[in-house]
Amino acid sequence: MKKTLFQKQCVLPYADFVSKVNQFSWSTLNSSELISNIESCDKTNQPLLYSLIKEVITRCTGFTLFDTQISAAYSMAQGNIAELPTGEGKTLSAVMTATCLALQGKKVHILTFNDYLSKRDYNLNKDIFEFCRLSSSFIHEESNIMQRKQAYACNVVYASAKQVGFDYLKNFLCNDSNDILSICFDVALVDEADSILIDEARIPLVVAGNSKSESEQISKIDEIIEYMNPQDIIYDTSKHTFWFTDSGISYIENALQLDNLFKEENGDTLTFINAAVEARYLLVKDKDYLIKDGQIFVIEQTTGRIALTRKFPAALHQAVEVKEKLKDRNQTVIYNSIPLQFFLLKYQILCGMTGTAISSAKELKTMYGLAVDVIPPHISCIRKDYQDRICDTEEEKTNLILQQIKISHNKGQPVLIGTQSVKESEQYSKLLSANNLPHKVLNARNDEEEAEIIANAGKPYKITISTNMAGRGVDIRLGGKSEEEKTFVEEAGGLFVIGCGINVSSRIDRQLIGRSGRQGDPGESTFFISKEDTLLSNYFCENKLRSDKLNKKIRRAQKYEEGKSAEARYMLSKYAYILELQRQQITTYRDEILLDVRTPDFLRDYDPALFTYYCNTVGIDGIQHGEKQLTLYFINQHWADYLYTMENIRNGIHLCIIGGLNPIDEYHKAAVSAFSDMEKDIKKDVLYYMKTCKITSAGIDMEGSGLLGTSSTCTYMIDESKNQFARLPKFFLTCPTKIAIRLQYVNNSPL
Repeated sequence: MKKTLFQKQCVLPYADFVSKVNQFSWSTLNSSELISNIESCDKTNQPLLYSLIKEVITRCTGFTLFDTQISAAYSMAQGNIAELPTGEGKTLSAVMTATCLALQGKKVHILTFNDYLSKRDYNLNKDIFEFCRLSSSFIHEESNIMQRKQAYACNVVYASAKQVGFDYLKNFLCNDSNDILSICFDVALVDEADSILIDEARIPLVVAGNSKSESEQISKIDEIIEYMNPQDIIYDTSKHTFWFTDSGISYIENALQLDNLFKEENGDTLTFINAAVEARYLLVKDKDYLIKDGQIFVIEQTTGRIALTRKFPAALHQAVEVKEKLKDRNQTVIYNSIPLQFFLLKYQILCGMTGTAISSAKELKTMYGLAVDVIPPHISCIRKDYQDRICDTEEEKTNLILQQIKISHNKGQPVLIGTQSVKESEQYSKLLSANNLPHKVLNARNDEEEAEIIANAGKPYKITISTNMAGRGVDIRLGGKSEEEKTFVEEAGGLFVIGCGINVSSRIDRQLIGRSGRQGDPGESTFFISKEDTLLSNYFCENKLRSDKLNKKIRRAQKYEEGKSAEARYMLSKYAYILELQRQQITTYRDEILLDVRTPDFLRDYDPALFTYYCNTVGIDGIQHGEKQLTLYFINQHWADYLYTMENIRNGIHLCIIGGLNPIDEYHKAAVSAFSDMEKDIKKDVLYYMKTCKITSAGIDMEGSGLLGTSSTCTYMIDESKNQFARLPKFFLTCPTKIAIRLQYVNNSPL
């Protein structure tokens, strides 16, 4: 056994501030006197204010905050990320920070990992805010517009980051100023900060509506792809890459009767082909998605949960439905989108808390300008973290894991098994069942029961299998609520955490083993790693795997993978940056039109004679309202077209490398050109319909003119974790001559 990086200790940050807070005592005051002191105190006197809030928390919850919790709260109030170990009370630290900032007049959004945690934490802490005369609320997926308006008016709001992001995007579709949700971007306090700020930062939030289905064409292409010969396509599921050989391109062109697949006019067809290939060869059922009630549900790779509001990009989602022979549904068109990173950067103060952030400190600083403060546990961690167990084969690894489970189970020690996919969870579940070992499985199939499963995972003889522990939000207490059972489990060694292979990020490993050894509890952990593991095979050949210092080399591979993922996120943000600037520009313009801050005045400027005629017949109000209706409508339509165009350009922009050009520079040029064209198209369409539609003093009958937007919208997140940027070198090293020639043709096209 060794002391690992997971147990590094540190001194308490802001110890002087914490000492000043603890110098105050308010226990002799009654409630009215305490409230009076809160209302009258100098809110800039931070130690005084924190001491008052500390007393309120004690009276409302019965808990006296540890110094570490006060330190974490102060760290967040300074705009930092506080790393506080699992089980140390991060939730109350967040309450202290939120209360302090809200009392100073700021609107605070506590952004959680999911709706369950938003509702739970609101119910746990609303009495604290109420005591301080602060209003609080929560938002979840089923909240209606009135509930959301009321929530955003509160001093403190609990909501998942994506819920607030979706509400922000939906404002873009409003045609009536009364429908706008007033979202104040004062403070965002992010729970599970590394998971949201890092792992989900690359994921665009999307608001979309129905459009004409292309399922017939996708079905035809899927059938063509399904019956390709092995020599026609090369793919690698571990790296999520594929490419066609010369024979494969010829096969597709013959099947679709195309003379050149890579001509500009075949762009949509190529999009459908890519979607069909990815769905059939790269996406794996029960790993990347589940089928439930006749629908496709995307699985979050970081948690193993069903992502109820997430879809694959439109054509890809349909391609998966076609592959699984499900009833086809309408394709969706994206009306607005923003990467989670850029949405969170809208807040004036961005801060957060997590149990695992220090390993991503550099990336958090680069992406958000956030520093990380490491807060030690209030009681030193005594968990035993054993060296990684290296196995030659997957079979040997599985057998050793089963052996360890039996050893722990026989003495009553609870076991938590961390797997890397839903499929792997179910494989271990079958193995345990075959060996008569009772257990619970925590994954995408029974997500609703997760809180109860986790709460009981520390009881004697319990065996729990989890796909991922990030964002679960429930502590594993030894013995549950029973002190007698807690003593039994402590004597058995505490919670034993087993990692079924290392993850692509050491943070995820830390999130897993951090469930053991909370608040000075005993515990144990070890990772079982097979030499056949995909992560290892990507970096090591056989002779290196047999060399000395194997454990260090394996962890080095993990670090390399972390770096590659960080580079991919950085590249995605560079591509998204120009779109974000343009989204801000078009959103500001649309808001000004919607709120009557400005009028389009297209007709006055470009057809003054017709403008004068309408002034004399329907009045200036009718003209301006009609132009407003049309401008709002065509902004939405053309912005959706613009996003679709830029997505297609981005999917193929890396091909310009063949011509010696910089992909990002070319993408930015294309974005500027496309945005300029969009502005012209909006103006042109507004003028055309102002001339052809019937205008009255009330404006234009949009429905009668056939100018209605989507009848329904949906929100989801596009998973871009498997992106093209990380695989460019491999692609071009193996690119067939025929493809290279044709890509050069594409590079010379107007796009």
